[in-house]
Amino acid sequence: MIRSIFLLFSGLFFAFCMSPSDHSLAPVFPDVPTTWLSKELDSLNRLPIFKQAQSYEQAILLLENKNNLLPLGNLDLKSSHISIGGNPTVFHNGIQRYLSPDQFLRPFIHAHELKEWIKTAGHDVVIVSIHANKNNQLDSINSEFLNEIPHHSKVILCVFGDRSILEKIPTKRFDAIVWAKENHEIAQDRVSQLLFGSIGANGSLKGNLHSMDQEFAAGSGIKTMPNGRLKFSSPEEIGVDSKKLAEIDRIALDGITKGAYPGCQILVAVNDQIILRKCYGKQTYDTNARAVSPQDVYDIASVTKIAASTLLAMHLQSKGKYSLDKKLKDYIPEVTGDGPFGNILIRDMMAHQSGLTPWIPFYKRTLQNGTWNPAIYSTTKKPGFEHQVAEGLYINDSYKDSMYAQILKSTLGPKKYEYSDLCYYFTQKILEKQIGQTQNLYLEEHIYRPMGLRYMRYLPLQHFDKMHIVPTENDQAFRKQLLHGHVHDPGAAMLGGVAGHAGIFANATDLASIMQLFLNKGNYAGMEFFSEAVCNEYTKQQFPGNRRGAGFDRPNASGGGTCDELASAQSFGHSGFTGTLAWADPKNKVIFIFLSNRVNPSQDNWKIRDMNIRTNIQHVIYQALQ
Repeated sequence: MIRSIFLLFSGLFFAFCMSPSDHSLAPVFPDVPTTWLSKELDSLNRLPIFKQAQSYEQAILLLENKNNLLPLGNLDLKSSHISIGGNPTVFHNGIQRYLSPDQFLRPFIHAHELKEWIKTAGHDVVIVSIHANKNNQLDSINSEFLNEIPHHSKVILCVFGDRSILEKIPTKRFDAIVWAKENHEIAQDRVSQLLFGSIGANGSLKGNLHSMDQEFAAGSGIKTMPNGRLKFSSPEEIGVDSKKLAEIDRIALDGITKGAYPGCQILVAVNDQIILRKCYGKQTYDTNARAVSPQDVYDIASVTKIAASTLLAMHLQSKGKYSLDKKLKDYIPEVTGDGPFGNILIRDMMAHQSGLTPWIPFYKRTLQNGTWNPAIYSTTKKPGFEHQVAEGLYINDSYKDSMYAQILKSTLGPKKYEYSDLCYYFTQKILEKQIGQTQNLYLEEHIYRPMGLRYMRYLPLQHFDKMHIVPTENDQAFRKQLLHGHVHDPGAAMLGGVAGHAGIFANATDLASIMQLFLNKGNYAGMEFFSEAVCNEYTKQQFPGNRRGAGFDRPNASGGGTCDELASAQSFGHSGFTGTLAWADPKNKVIFIFLSNRVNPSQDNWKIRDMNIRTNIQHVIYQALQ
């Protein structure tokens, strides 16, 4: 996993990030400035906030960028943040959107403790931010600590204040230098986005600037382009009145009031910019339940099909290791043999028209008079029972062979469109055979972590604090408990929580990044995960009379369906049984994410569907854009 450690210090107080078990408090800083102080930026005070942000972006200066360090692309790295001076809160929070925030701050008084920590930390990237006081100045700075940063670390300097601060610093040590000019909250937010490529650098230096050991000539300023990461923005920055999106609040809260779900996350991105990211309600209906937060992860159910399996298939097809035009027997003859199942064309299967049975309730055969068969289940983990199905419940490791045997004994129907989970039982076998490991480990190592996705994982209890995992159903039919951190889908649970059709837990922001990857045709943050040709092949309609892409859902021929009627015919995405939806529209450059646990406490609650909550919200988005 990405391991990021943030270090902050102010005046004589030093703070470094501790493990979640450490409950020490962070230093108390003064409020972040909300007024522009310098003569150069004073005119921004007369503009609306969104105009201030737009105009300020043009003033950010990138003075140094050795080996094109910025923007940071692959985020599978160790990093630290050292902060000096005034309030760094907004900048700190901005960095947390990209690097791991699971840290606490602890104050220290002695500088040598900071130096000792730096010596042993061993980070790939160190971000040093210097924050001016309320007068846009910094009284003094002791830069000796820079000598303690390991030589192998790439060091980024961000100065939030007057140029006189830069004049007091030896700048040659830094691999990248960003001059933000003021310690304004907008400056902190936008510089954090610049570091990771959500926005580019465009500013030019007015007059010469001398640091302690370097000179920057007038006109200096390195230009960079956004690298495909979503920008955190506002509706007004893309020309949309926020009031036009207020109806989203009403629809979302109405769903909670009427019991469609206890809470939800909603994200809207347009033109590569996140213009709405909100949480509503609570994790469950319990009076003392936690309010939903942006860091909470939901069981996204069948959205796993595109966020994991189809994504991995596209990735491998771009490497020549997978093809929609092969048959199952070409990859897994040991599973299917040479009979009817072996001759299923993968393109047919991923478009849900191979004749596979829609669903098999595998768990029912494992119960005896409503209780767990002791030959199949154990209440403790032990040899032969390594795969966890739920809290205090483990399944016989060999039972997955019985599940595949049941699939192969089922009857293949005619080749017509009929949605089936079973195709992803076969894709998982193929994909894992091709990569030589389980798909959860490969996705995490080769796609999720490089992209900087910290809130998208299989087996969430191995990655997240349980309080940030949203519970799903109180399952009394199979697992006899409230499902909290274990996949809701019974078949996926019986496979140990890692399946092709379900098992991913994610928050709205990371899921939006996956949809942005699809809109970017496989490129993200300077990395290519699959080719444009492969993306086009998978997201298009595969067969006449069948709206489906390869893995992706698409609109009905007459419009609408899983998505709203205003979504373009080129749009694609997927919904999930637990009350989730992820949709991308390349024509209108719109991403819509809706995450909920409508199955809490019972999967029999279909109010979210009957009230058309997800599509009604999507309709509001398109109306606002029009």
